Amino acid sequence: MVDADALLKTMRWYRMDLHIHTPASEDYVQKEISYLDILKEAERRGLDIIAFSDHNTIAGYEALHDEIEFLERLEQRNRLQEHEREELTEYRRLLQKITVLPGFEFTCRFGSHTLGIFPPGGQASIPRIKAVLHQLGVPYEKMTLGSPGMPGTQAFLEAYKIIHEAGGIAIAAHINAPTGVLAIANNLPTGALRISATQNASLQALEFSAFHSPQLQGFSSPHWYDGTNLGYERRMFCLQGSDAHRLTQGQDDPMHRWGIGDRPTEVMLPEASFDALLKLLASNDFDRLRVPFVSDVARYNRVADARAAGPSDRQILSLACIDDPDQMSRHMAALANCGGGTIFLGLDPDPKLPVTGLTDAPSNMRAFQSAVSELVSPQPEWSVDIVNYDGHEIVQIEVRDAGRKPCYVREEEERLIYVRRGGETVLATHGDIIDMLHVDGDDAPPGARLDSAPMLAPGIELPKSGVEIVGVSLRGDTEYFRVVDLRTSRESQVSEYTATSVWLYAIKMFQEVRPRLRHLHHQVRWHGQLGLWRIYRENEYYDQRNRAKCDLVYRSEDGRIERIFFAVAVGWIGQAWEPLFDVDPPGKAAPGRLVADSKVRWRGNMGIVSVVRSGDTSLCNLAFRNRQGRDLLYADVPADQLQPEWRELITVELPRSGLEVVEVQENGSDPMFKFHNLGNRHVESRLWSLDMLKEGSLRHYALRMHVEQDHPLDDSQVNWVGNIGYLRRSYTAADLIYRDPDGADHIYYGARWDDLNSEWLRLFNM
Repeated sequence: MVDADALLKTMRWYRMDLHIHTPASEDYVQKEISYLDILKEAERRGLDIIAFSDHNTIAGYEALHDEIEFLERLEQRNRLQEHEREELTEYRRLLQKITVLPGFEFTCRFGSHTLGIFPPGGQASIPRIKAVLHQLGVPYEKMTLGSPGMPGTQAFLEAYKIIHEAGGIAIAAHINAPTGVLAIANNLPTGALRISATQNASLQALEFSAFHSPQLQGFSSPHWYDGTNLGYERRMFCLQGSDAHRLTQGQDDPMHRWGIGDRPTEVMLPEASFDALLKLLASNDFDRLRVPFVSDVARYNRVADARAAGPSDRQILSLACIDDPDQMSRHMAALANCGGGTIFLGLDPDPKLPVTGLTDAPSNMRAFQSAVSELVSPQPEWSVDIVNYDGHEIVQIEVRDAGRKPCYVREEEERLIYVRRGGETVLATHGDIIDMLHVDGDDAPPGARLDSAPMLAPGIELPKSGVEIVGVSLRGDTEYFRVVDLRTSRESQVSEYTATSVWLYAIKMFQEVRPRLRHLHHQVRWHGQLGLWRIYRENEYYDQRNRAKCDLVYRSEDGRIERIFFAVAVGWIGQAWEPLFDVDPPGKAAPGRLVADSKVRWRGNMGIVSVVRSGDTSLCNLAFRNRQGRDLLYADVPADQLQPEWRELITVELPRSGLEVVEVQENGSDPMFKFHNLGNRHVESRLWSLDMLKEGSLRHYALRMHVEQDHPLDDSQVNWVGNIGYLRRSYTAADLIYRDPDGADHIYYGARWDDLNSEWLRLFNM
């Protein structure tokens, strides 16, 4: 019989992070890092158990073991180079120290995310996990994409069951985030369904973002699931994970994504194994799981950055609140009126002065909350975090942009409106107040002032013509689109079959771009958050009487495309959009007329016609479509004279699969070759010749075509659009070519269709 007391003595606390992404996820930030880098960072952060949980794929875990098996095969044949031997040794050392579990972050129907964590088994476990993904509704041909969006999948209750019955651990991911199950559960028709979202018997744990944030309340709080609330009698294990989309948190990352180990969980186990973890989550030993106050480094760094930057329109530094709570109310209202921002209490506005912190943070917060509740109307949304900085308590208050503007501050008998300007809180001017107000957009004649136009964001007017599609509903087998006429602000519901004119055009374009919205970025010319998709004079769906119109795009600060405006009259836009319609001529060249039917690779109203090699330089033929919809040609512009915006136009995002051959010649010997693997963006160190490769493999095909047919390249054999093209195509893949600004050709062999963005895909539609 096992002695329970003796067993308990062998247990210890292990630190784990079950939510780590890798370059196999489409939205991973640092594509250049290796899987060895991930393991090294996990060791540095003191993690004992980690899980690779990429979006709807097991490709990250598979790539890790592919790399190790490749090195082991070289070792068996005594062909390891010294740096490869060091890599293999390091892999073995780290995998002895850290338990790496295979898993995925599954996108359920309606958008919520679920983690599936499985027992490790190297390559042998991968087919079984792929079968689980397929059962969940992820097609095999899309399992390598790593895409966060995945239509046609199972709902979350069925996902819990499938993962559990397959022997995995089902965890509801970041349930209090927008892609968490709580956001979906709040819209479910019955209370029983809402309860089952977090109480289902197949669900083993709940993951929370901002686990210890004091603003969490009700269903979004880990404490709600302690088994004492009516309907939620099943006590749940509540944990946190980093959801790391990069190695370490970077201050240059506008989305402030966490790094590996920034939000770990600690578990008391007899060993750092999947079986031990599964047994714990199936038990009632809730005291054996704890969530430490983590991310201290990241929170510390944010305070340090704020202190170094000083006050700004979005950032306020103050020594305390108790001294002047009325002024704090003005600050709060000003930030809410100007897009939101952060207030730091306990920091002097002068970064050269020492940090004093707050001697009594709770009293300061009580004074702050009392003043804001009494003086500010309507109440803005805000949250608070208390950070230990160099031994001092600093309060960080995040203020959100007000949904209803303006926010007033009651002072004596007046209601005053404040804004942030020049790093200070000041009274709003009449123009400031006009900018805040969202008024109905009446029909206006061309050339009318737009000062009173509805605002898209502070300082950015909505276009005054065109249409926007704001929603879609399904009735029977027919989709009905909610279409807003921007001239009148009136909303109508129409189907594709009843819409005419501009509405029909907007619906057609919306249907085309909706499944691949992320690819729209590559077709748009951006100026900050504003984008120009296209300008046109002729349209097959309606008669616009030869007047130039355009399609405009707006994206959020974190880069997500939020709104698209179709068929906007070029003359009916605000000043914020104007920079999109003008550009300095490339290299100060004089314009000519673009030949009709030229194959141009457009990005907004800027285009690349071709890049031609000429001696030691390359000459670029570039196009620009002006605001009248006329196409101009700038011919034979030397690449070294291009301004950054034009040079950036020539570059293209690489495919996510395929091989590029890199020729190497050493000491006068016959040339040898390396492969640039587009799947992981690495140029492999191994040298190859054609006779060393297995016939029929992609490597053999790529090298044979490079040596026998494509070197040197015959331009007449390429199907060009601008400076990209293809040589050959099949049902599943194509051989692509990209000519860079310096005139060098890059051929990508065997690039799969599913791994191409819209710029590449448009090659095959022209």
